[in-house]
Amino acid sequence: MHKRNYSVYLKNILLLQLFVAAIFIAWSLDLSSQNHAAWSIPSLLHQEENLLQIRINESVAQRLIGSVNCAMAGNTGIEHLSRAHLGRQFAKNMFTSSINALACSKDESEEAMVSASTAGSIPEDIPLPAIRLEEGEKAAPELLEKMKDQGIFFYCTHSTETYIPDSGQARVKNQKGLVNQVALYMSDQLKKKGLKAEHIDTIHDWPDYNQSYTNSRNTVKKLVNNEEIMALFDVHRDSIPGSTKAATIKINGRKSALILIVVGTDERKDHPHWKENLAFAQKIYQQGQLMYPGLIKGVRTKAGTYNQEYHPHALLLELGSDYNSLEEAKYAGELFTEVLLQVLEKEVR
Repeated sequence: MHKRNYSVYLKNILLLQLFVAAIFIAWSLDLSSQNHAAWSIPSLLHQEENLLQIRINESVAQRLIGSVNCAMAGNTGIEHLSRAHLGRQFAKNMFTSSINALACSKDESEEAMVSASTAGSIPEDIPLPAIRLEEGEKAAPELLEKMKDQGIFFYCTHSTETYIPDSGQARVKNQKGLVNQVALYMSDQLKKKGLKAEHIDTIHDWPDYNQSYTNSRNTVKKLVNNEEIMALFDVHRDSIPGSTKAATIKINGRKSALILIVVGTDERKDHPHWKENLAFAQKIYQQGQLMYPGLIKGVRTKAGTYNQEYHPHALLLELGSDYNSLEEAKYAGELFTEVLLQVLEKEVR
């Protein structure tokens, strides 16, 4: 009986070894076929030279071993064998292919900076431009006439976002964060210029943060169905992992937070207006570079609609980061409205 069990055991071990060997050989052949060109090793089997005359240097040996053994690949230019790929992307792909929830998480590879400011070209203190409207001066008559029945609306999907220097925390609970004051301030600045503007102060991310965009989508739908809209802005504040210092720019002697414009794309779902939104964002960015170079640090596209599919002039704005002060963020918002006025005036001419 013991002899029989022992023979079965040996047979199972042998079959397991054959199975592992078959997988190993198949994998090796697959890697070889995919990366033949990358290794830069001549197709020696089709040459008449004696194979024993092959010169194996360190580089060739590394690539030959690396082609069948990832652990011994060393420094290789082959992407799927590189340490960076194995350490980050390869592991990430394995997890996201097995765990559906991770596949829906934020992926930086789906983001692209379409326009970006370069710090080297930004002066230390930017003077106020001649084209800005003076205090109390109204917008151009053509724009006022065009917007007689249209409004500019602000809302905050992440309504509890706030600024650490003023609130002592990055997010508050069951109340409006200071990002709402920035949105309200921007609305008030436009009203002073004679335009119809409004801040929708609904809290969208409390008590369930995961329902933020679902809740703000209801706000946007209500606006679209009941109002004539010229532009629609979702106001946020940014958060940069690992950073405890906020970026600022000095304009007319005052520190301002920086602004990032985010445009959703149609990579994940139907988004008929996204290229119109992108064009609008780029107009604002370019005008911002003329008036306050560096204030708008860029236009970023991201997979997802961010409720921008309901209007061709809908954008997401990041007004500073969690380490900016409320004053810096409000000043950035004020300067943004001046840039926006110039863009809208050009559109109605």
